[in-house]
Amino acid sequence: MRRIFVDVDTQYDFCAPGGALFVEGAPKAAEQCARIVQRALDLGAPIVGSVDSHAHDAWEFATNDRRGPHGEKPNFPPHCVKGTRGWLKLEATLTRSFVFVPVDAPSPRVPDGTDAVYFEKEVYSLFANPNAARWLDALCAGQPAEFVVFGVATDYCVRAAALDSLAWARSRGGSIADSKVIVVEDAIAGVARESTERALAELRAAGVSLQSYEQLFAR
Repeated sequence: MRRIFVDVDTQYDFCAPGGALFVEGAPKAAEQCARIVQRALDLGAPIVGSVDSHAHDAWEFATNDRRGPHGEKPNFPPHCVKGTRGWLKLEATLTRSFVFVPVDAPSPRVPDGTDAVYFEKEVYSLFANPNAARWLDALCAGQPAEFVVFGVATDYCVRAAALDSLAWARSRGGSIADSKVIVVEDAIAGVARESTERALAELRAAGVSLQSYEQLFAR
């Protein structure tokens, strides 16, 4: 079963002290994330990922009166505004050659030799960018995969990436529905203890495997 590595939101605003939405525990988790990226490169395995990507007036922000499509208003401080340092991925998690895919890209071009494809998104799941599902369709070509998920934050975007990877595979039917999802438990960090514990319990109940870095690469 082919492994596909899923790098979730390893960006400065979440992972660096002083970031707009800094997640405690993210610097330590990011060290493991960087190790995973390097191992994936060494193995020649595909890397996909997500980056939170906002305009300065995003509806998530407390600095305006806009609301989301369902009336939601989380009132986050401005973060991951595209083009700012906070939006950038941690340098240690970048590959040699990569592509960022905007949400509204109708048919993104991914050049030969690309190591990683990062999908911009405004909400929690990388699948909020419709190009993510299309890219995985091409990568998997109807065959099951093992998705290895890591990054931040456990109780938000990591949870969404893991659950939606399972949902995507099951929606395709056939053998691809047998795809597995692994969350690397020492390469993630959550915002709050209680919500992180709830998210991990939900992942286990859904059939997601939680493994350490050492367990993952011992096989």
